[in-house]
Formats: sequence, structure tokens, C-alpha cells
Amino acid sequence: MNLYDQIFTRKSVRKFDMTSLDSETIQQIETFIAGITPLLPGANFTHKIVGAEEVKGLALPKAPHFLLISGIDQPLRHVCAGFHFQHVELYLYSIGLATRWLGSVKGKQKDPNHIIGFAFGKPAETATRELSEFARKPITEIAKGEDSRLEAARLAPSGLNKQPWYFIVDGNEVHVYYQESLGGLIGMMYKHTGVDAGIALCHMAVAGEHEGKLFKFNAERKNTPAPPKGFAYIGTVE
Repeated sequence: MNLYDQIFTRKSVRKFDMTSLDSETIQQIETFIAGITPLLPGANFTHKIVGAEEVKGLALPKAPHFLLISGIDQPLRHVCAGFHFQHVELYLYSIGLATRWLGSVKGKQKDPNHIIGFAFGKPAETATRELSEFARKPITEIAKGEDSRLEAARLAPSGLNKQPWYFIVDGNEVHVYYQESLGGLIGMMYKHTGVDAGIALCHMAVAGEHEGKLFKFNAERKNTPAPPKGFAYIGTVE
């Protein structure tokens, strides 16, 4: 499978073919999820693949399947969740499916550990795009220094397309920061910037694998460069 190429062509969709996927495809997805290496050792998440009748939320697309993500309180909980399940999103595109991350989706059955989820299925509209069609900040606005993996991170999807991440390159290391809050009314409503940062880290890891670079994440580094105003340190890619 090739997750790397999906980074440069994937497009979130609003319209899905409502035909349910067969059980063999669902099992393939579950097998892929079981094989993902977490961002941090011991990061622990659960998920459910459910139908539209089992979810609720604002402005949800009509889709045959939803993946709901949960996790107990743990270090970098949201960041690790975004990292983990963006691998799944890229995998779905690699087998001809499409997705839409949804900050408001929840299961109808209450789950105190729920984090986020996404819709997925066969697309009923174009699910690919050219690189020129990505509306993203230039690399100079999200990073200081150069690293070949950062272009993949720049193209990562994020809530409201806010791209709440920043990278400082220091030799062979990349220090990672994110906005804990978007500020104002938006910040009060949107609480998933950590997930967004994890998604960007996933893209960086996939790009590194493509380039033959080891991806090692250290969340306990000391004496790291000061974060930009409004940002907090997450960890360092070593």
C-alpha cells in the first residue's frame, strides 16, 4: 500500500455513496488499524465503525459508515489520536474510499472517553485534487528551517483549515508546537487542535518512511526552542 501518494491528492468529501461496504473490506480496515505503530509507546485508543443510525452531531454528511475514536486520559491524548487515525484515513484513500473528519460527531450511546470521528465510504464526488488546489499556508508561515518532510505536514487537513502547528528545524531534529486554542469564539467551539497536530505528525512520519528516514518522537525533551506566541511545545522528531 502507498500512503505517501495520498497526502498529495486526497480531498475531504461531503457526498458519499450510501452503499455499505462489504464485510471483507471492513475486516481489512480493522486489520490495518491493528497494525499501526502509535506515536507514543503505550498510547491506547479504542474505536467503533458504525452506521449513520448510530451517530449524532451537527451538519453531519450522509455517509454509510462512521469511525468513532475514544481514549482514556493519557499523555498527548488528542495528538496521539490524530496521529494514529490519520494513518487510517490515508489507508482508506489508498483503497479507493474517501473520508471527512468531523469534530462534532458522537455516538448516540454516551461515551465519556470519546475524542473525535470521521465519516467514510465510497465517494459520490471527486475525492482527489491537484497539488495546486490545496489551500494551505506557505511553508514559511508554519516552519523555521528546512526539512523535506514538512511539505507533507503542511498539506495535512485540519479543523476549519486553521493549520494550528509550527515546526522548528534544528539540525536533524524537528521541534513540534501547536496552538492549544484558536482564540475567541472559534476557540471556545473548536477543541481539536491537538488532533490536528497529530494528523500533521502522521504526514511527517509517512513522508519520512517514504524517504527512508527513521521517525522517532520524543515528548520529554528539555531546553527546546521557545514556542511562537500562542503555541505550546508537543515534542521533538529526532
